[in-house]
Amino acid sequence: MPWSLVLGLVPRKVWLGLVGLVMVLFLLQMVLYASAIATLIGFQKSKASEDVQSVDVVNGTAQVSTAVEQYRPLFEKYAAKYGVSDYVELLLAKTMQESGGKLDDVMQASESLGLPPNTIEDPKRSIDVGVQYFADMLEKAGGDVKLALQAYNFGGGFIEYAKEHNHGEYSKELAIEFSQMKYQELKHTGMYSCISPEAAALQACYGDIGYVEAVLRYLKGGVVEGDIQPTGEWVRPIAGTLNQTSNYGMRSDPFNGTSTMHRGIDFACTNAVTPIRSVDHGQVVRVSNGGTGYGNSVIIKHDENLFSHYAHLYSVQVDQGETVQKSEEIGKCGTTGNSTGPHLHFEVLTKNQYRTDVNPAPYIDL
Repeated sequence: MPWSLVLGLVPRKVWLGLVGLVMVLFLLQMVLYASAIATLIGFQKSKASEDVQSVDVVNGTAQVSTAVEQYRPLFEKYAAKYGVSDYVELLLAKTMQESGGKLDDVMQASESLGLPPNTIEDPKRSIDVGVQYFADMLEKAGGDVKLALQAYNFGGGFIEYAKEHNHGEYSKELAIEFSQMKYQELKHTGMYSCISPEAAALQACYGDIGYVEAVLRYLKGGVVEGDIQPTGEWVRPIAGTLNQTSNYGMRSDPFNGTSTMHRGIDFACTNAVTPIRSVDHGQVVRVSNGGTGYGNSVIIKHDENLFSHYAHLYSVQVDQGETVQKSEEIGKCGTTGNSTGPHLHFEVLTKNQYRTDVNPAPYIDL
């Protein structure tokens, strides 16, 4: 039957109503489709934002004082509020560096508000402001934890400087360069002074050029993802002036007087007090708690054929399998095992086994 005849049999009001209903249904479908697309885009943006926040998430456990640890619930609260819950341990470590929990402005957050240092007198307010400022720096840094940490110390201008001079990435050298520049601009104010011999020698006295390293030292087993590759430039296992008491090579055995091979270098230190530190980034591959002449000892792998060995420790603060940062404390000086007094016996090995030693002196610039 022709459509014209069918339409002729249906009242005009009816088929016009049907046409209208079809149009309404079509428009409704289009609205729902557009809404679905918008939701999907919104999800993708949200997911992208989460990805940014999760870049270089710091793991590990903050090694902090009781004074800082008491604020953990507040850090968890404000970290959740500002979208940085993955960074609670880092925030606690950062606070340890800022104040050790001994100041009311525990996060030293006053300056982020443009106020003089320690203007904030309420720890809760300090944590609220400090966590928000860190979250803001982290977002501006594109998730680069080290860049965000240094910007917390230097101010947000450091992020812009990094984008202009280093593809938006953090480096210690860049921090020194920025500090030198700002110090030259502002030293006439008399507000800035060098806080370390390194900064004084470099005339990098704006802020703290060692801030990132200082904060990360408070994270036990914590590394910024992708940052456990060794630097190849070792620090010495004991900070400050070294008192070397025995060289690598043949010597008279202190116990029986016979000529014997001394497979490391000995450094004097204070029993149970002097921190012993990892010479470079690496992974702990062996922890011995007595039972041998080395006493309490630690071996750290830095490369396929390069290990550092620390012996006679009073205590060990790392576990086997744990990753450690360059300069991170791994234990305290001791006199365990075959030892005539408190000292560190330090070896460099080519394998994770006895008698693969080489002279450590060139590795630690002796």
